[in-house]
Amino acid sequence: MIGKSLIATGLLLFSSASEASMNGQTIDGDILDPRIAACGVTVDGNGGVFLRPFIETSHELAGTYRFAISSWSGSNSNTTSQANRFSGGTLGSSVVGIGRASKVSIDLEVTEANGAALCRVKTDIDLDEGAIRL
Repeated sequence: MIGKSLIATGLLLFSSASEASMNGQTIDGDILDPRIAACGVTVDGNGGVFLRPFIETSHELAGTYRFAISSWSGSNSNTTSQANRFSGGTLGSSVVGIGRASKVSIDLEVTEANGAALCRVKTDIDLDEGAIRL
């Protein structure tokens, strides 16, 4: 019984360390317009994973964004997406929370009101490894 308890404790610690290493990381996006100072997705996690898209602009830009997330854990998969307008050069407080997943695929596209691309992120995160794989 003690051996099983130690194994369970070790797995819990490994899982927590993996999530903690993702906490506060930023995935930088491809900047497609010189008025964009920074763009990407921040990753936070304490028991789950929270993904927040962002842009920082030098102008009061307006347009739309599309944020799609697919996640996998074993044989389970989930897909969620958000699409919305933005103004004032910021995406606001958009956030997508997902449960314990082993892999996450992120697809963010930010476009100006006229349809011109401003920023793009397309990448995968391997949460089992506790690292971002680009």
